[in-house]
Amino acid sequence: MKFKSFSLFLLILFSLTARTQEINAEVRVEAPPGLAANRQIFITLENSIREFLNTRKWTRHTFLPHERIRATFMLVVREYKDNRIKCELNISAFRPVYNSTYESPLLTVSDKKVEFNYVQYQPLEFNPEILDNNLTAVLAFYVYMILGYDFDSFKEFGGTEYFKTAKEIQVNAAGQGLPGWENKGGFFSRAEWVDQLLLNENQPFHRAMYSYHRLGLDLMASNPRKGKEGVIRAIRMLHMLTPQNADVIIKIFFDTKADEIFRILSGGPEVPSQKNIKQILIKLAPMYRMKWEGLP
Repeated sequence: MKFKSFSLFLLILFSLTARTQEINAEVRVEAPPGLAANRQIFITLENSIREFLNTRKWTRHTFLPHERIRATFMLVVREYKDNRIKCELNISAFRPVYNSTYESPLLTVSDKKVEFNYVQYQPLEFNPEILDNNLTAVLAFYVYMILGYDFDSFKEFGGTEYFKTAKEIQVNAAGQGLPGWENKGGFFSRAEWVDQLLLNENQPFHRAMYSYHRLGLDLMASNPRKGKEGVIRAIRMLHMLTPQNADVIIKIFFDTKADEIFRILSGGPEVPSQKNIKQILIKLAPMYRMKWEGLP
């Protein structure tokens, strides 16, 4: 009887634990051959980041195991000296599509200005009020951006609270002078990215995320015509944005979705709403002009 009670306790404990974490991240830390002597440090760092991302509770919501957001975090080390690491961080996140085994790329971004101090075996701790560790500040920022994109894809403006949390991290980190948080420095800026997501005039972007995924991809299996129309509607919503106030979010969207959009618009049922969509895509994402020119 005691054994059965203990087994039941373990089952309940496992069930509660399995329902908490939101992120299911694969983590890789890569370094050039010249830093091979420090390989064990990078292995330890990789394991610590994986544990930090996958075991921390990031929201108040309950996630079932199959609902966890699959993501990849790849750190490419450029320099390591005196416990200081400078690297590039490449992140991808994915969203399952209803009634399908297909996973849609939700977010793909490359941050080339990540640097932090790291001593092997030091615990990775995160306090949003006191950001004394730039590594965990960067990781937390991207987790909340991923959560924002994911929640946006299931409910209109569902991700707003997570974008606001990411903004708070950015403001606090910039205020403490941590590197990479200033609103400048080439095309990509964490500050500009999250600011654009929170601009009232960029609300069509959030509606587009919902239409593209929930009213588009999620309907493809049951109603391909309606699903395709949802994707096209999302593209037309993006066309409503003012480029100078939405250039970062538009670029990241098409860096993530260009191949998928091409496949959707290249096949399936013909829909009247597809008229002129090629011209709209060329205007929104001219860097993929050759791809769009190949559309029917």
